[in-house]
Amino acid sequence: MSSLDDFNYSLWARNNYHGVCGLIAESALYGIYTALIVYALRHLNVFADDSRRQARVITLLSLLLMFAMSTTLWALDITDFLKGLYKILVLTDGTTAQRNADYMFELNPRVITQTTLFSIEYLIGDSVVVWRACALWGYKKTVVLLPILLLASATVLVFFFVGCLGVHDWAYIVGEPQICYNSYIGTFFLSIAINLLATSLIATKAWMHRRLLQSASVERSTRVLKVLILLVESGFIYLLIWATKSMSVFVDLNSTPSGQFAVTMLNSVGNQIVGLYPTLLMVLVHMQRTTINADLENLHEWGKSDINNRNILHTGERETSAKFFWLFDRYSHRRESTNLEKFTTSDVPTMQTAAH
Repeated sequence: MSSLDDFNYSLWARNNYHGVCGLIAESALYGIYTALIVYALRHLNVFADDSRRQARVITLLSLLLMFAMSTTLWALDITDFLKGLYKILVLTDGTTAQRNADYMFELNPRVITQTTLFSIEYLIGDSVVVWRACALWGYKKTVVLLPILLLASATVLVFFFVGCLGVHDWAYIVGEPQICYNSYIGTFFLSIAINLLATSLIATKAWMHRRLLQSASVERSTRVLKVLILLVESGFIYLLIWATKSMSVFVDLNSTPSGQFAVTMLNSVGNQIVGLYPTLLMVLVHMQRTTINADLENLHEWGKSDINNRNILHTGERETSAKFFWLFDRYSHRRESTNLEKFTTSDVPTMQTAAH
């Protein structure tokens, strides 16, 4: 080692240790993400000829695009790590400090690419989350307006961020202009606001579902309610991760080794969570639709069989079952119109008709 080489090997080794831990966590999440994508692709039947075919095609394309972006981010993280090792440990030209400076210069465009891909991916993810939340509310204008406004604002800020870097010679790792930094942080907090709003909408719908169950005097814990609760819980976990990540805006976490480790881990897992959560949401929505349809079919079969068996249920129980069907019909929104023609309240025999 040259006497002029003032490279801090201890700091470099610690940063690489953090990087390895981040890559391990990111790779594990990428494996989970891959499994979810395979499941989603198997159950999104885009070739079915019905009214929801266009929506399924859009969903499929969105999920594939987000997965491609997450795969690219994962591959770039591995490339960045291996390139750093190669520059410092394998090459011998010049001093280690010079090679590290060359590496940082090469790293800058890749980091800009990663940041831009990450921003676009969570915009797509936020759109999917808002779409599904608004679908639960039947796309009411009063519900859709605010999420759309927030999404539009976030999209404008992302393009402003990229344009700002371009105007300032693409300086990002070193010498990033404050206005560019502020625009990126603004996009990040808008994303948190969007997901908080979407999760609140889902939580409100779950609460309304529970109230309807109570008013119908039926079992309070249905499969649909359990799926809705999973949607809410996963949304709040996602928000908790983003809220933790946002702490770096207000507190200088890089001032301590533990803070640097936390930042590295959050940045690494964030590359996968940003696409994994919307995919998980779509899987849960599919589970919800499946349980709704199963219960509707069961109710339909019950309605047909009960016509010939007047002693199965009393009048009050039949009315409750009719209310229960109506409850599920509220959450299916599209496909249930056909089922409603098959089984309505009039299909439930009263004591008078049973007497005949």
